[in-house]
Amino acid sequence: MINRILMELYDEYEKGSVQELKDFAEKTFDEEEVRKLFIGCTLVIFSLANTQSYKPRYNCTRENLLDIVMSAKEKIGDTILLDFYAKRVNKTKRVVTYFDDLFDDENLEEYVDVLISYLEQFKPRFRENLLNNKKIELCANN
Repeated sequence: MINRILMELYDEYEKGSVQELKDFAEKTFDEEEVRKLFIGCTLVIFSLANTQSYKPRYNCTRENLLDIVMSAKEKIGDTILLDFYAKRVNKTKRVVTYFDDLFDDENLEEYVDVLISYLEQFKPRFRENLLNNKKIELCANN
């Protein structure tokens, strides 16, 4: 479900609009800082999508977004990876505006954790569901 939503939001982004992304973040997250982080990370994935494949909308996945969100927790020295990307590598000015002051916020890890737990609820669970199925265990033991 989240992949389809991301693709639809990407289609609107391609038309020059981020309003749908803002509306989605507003409905989904209570805290303003979490919304900003979500929008910024989503814009990163959208800006990268065009550089990665023939059909860019298919790069807008939960897994790719989760990877970008997690880079807000990783550091090399004192530098947060996502902060480095946003300020030094990123070519889209719109991305930086959503990250303003977030990387200096002492609660950044809490905001990241909120996004991670949100995205984790959409994690594929095929194996997990099979392992929890008691009928399979009964058949395997007989």
